[in-house]
Amino acid sequence: MKLKKSGVFYLICLFILSTCSSLPVNMPAFFTGKSFGSNSFFSSFPSEGGLVFIGAAGKRSDPKETLQYALEDAAQRVAVFYSVSGEYAVENNIGSGAFDYSYNTSTKLFTNKEQSKQYIDALQYNSGTDSIEIENTFFIRTIYYSSLPSPVNYKTTYGGADKKPAWIDNPPNEIEGYETGVGFSGRHSSITDTFTNSWCNAVFSIIRKINSSSRSSDMLYHSTGSLFGYKTSNDNIVYSFGTLSNFYVLDTWIDPKTKSVWTLAIAKKSN
Repeated sequence: MKLKKSGVFYLICLFILSTCSSLPVNMPAFFTGKSFGSNSFFSSFPSEGGLVFIGAAGKRSDPKETLQYALEDAAQRVAVFYSVSGEYAVENNIGSGAFDYSYNTSTKLFTNKEQSKQYIDALQYNSGTDSIEIENTFFIRTIYYSSLPSPVNYKTTYGGADKKPAWIDNPPNEIEGYETGVGFSGRHSSITDTFTNSWCNAVFSIIRKINSSSRSSDMLYHSTGSLFGYKTSNDNIVYSFGTLSNFYVLDTWIDPKTKSVWTLAIAKKSN
């Protein structure tokens, strides 16, 4: 009887050891039940001799697939660090009628997605700590061993119950010679989309600062539906275009109540 019990115990131990040895070494933290304080996780100031890039992906049924998509997203942000171009246009039309008003925004971002693939294998991360899951979105915090053209020693403070960063209410005009921008995005259908949209808006925020032109036109025209026969229309267009280098996110804040996202970024104007 004792021999039978020993044999069963041996088989159980053998099964546990074989199962543990088959787990992937890069299994991210949220799959093991660990989590991060969001404040420290999304602060992406240069760290450990490299630059921090955070990738986001919607959670898949396969953990390896989820991780791969998140790493690809982080690699795209590395490619944007080297160069990104964008167009931003706003058209605002105001007429003399009570409902003669329109406001339209058009944006385009130009990045090299194919180039980003070369950075995936260069990304470093700690499989035990550098991941977090928020509402079915998986984030991976990676280190890419490169540096900014000149160091940034900007520090921010966090206050209140939600640990809101000071730069949201008091955004800096510049940070040690870099152009700065703050991107905002209200909540989308997923945190992944909200996070990415806020990041894109930080790019457009800097582009609008460095290169914008405007055009305004007034028009008086005859309208049979108007009480006096004539109406006026004022059309204003603001167009911005630019190419940035060294676009880098310093900090990101996700509002714990509304799940809106704020992004603080720096960049250099590319000639």
